[in-house]
Amino acid sequence: MRSINRVMLAFGLISSMSVAAVQTLAAGVPFKGTGNAQITSVQPGPAGVSMTAAATGHSTQLGDYNRVESILVGPDGSFTGDVTFTAANGDQLNGKIAGAFTSAATAAGSYSFIGGTGRFANATGTAYFVVSLTDPVHFSVAFNGSLEN
Repeated sequence: MRSINRVMLAFGLISSMSVAAVQTLAAGVPFKGTGNAQITSVQPGPAGVSMTAAATGHSTQLGDYNRVESILVGPDGSFTGDVTFTAANGDQLNGKIAGAFTSAATAAGSYSFIGGTGRFANATGTAYFVVSLTDPVHFSVAFNGSLEN
């Protein structure tokens, strides 16, 4: 009888741990980091100013990364665009950008992740970012959010 109780207890503990692991994965993992970027292209147009930037940085989930982003800045200072983070192993995380300039040298907004390649093929999630221009061509970025797969 005691051995049956021990087996039942062990089975119950293993089942509980499995459910907890699945719930943790479903709830997402933290995604935060920092980077330094350089504006590589500026193109005025009828709908606003198109800008492209390249960055390097470090984050949870990616480790050291390279990043390329393209945004369209509207006349009111709001912007939308696309971003691709590339991890050191080549896996990519893709996202949409939405935000606005909060002053002449700062901006804030969000990334909405829409998949990628490798371990990010089915990734979703959101991270909020702040940007600080360090001169007319360079800026730093910090972001914080979560990813689900």
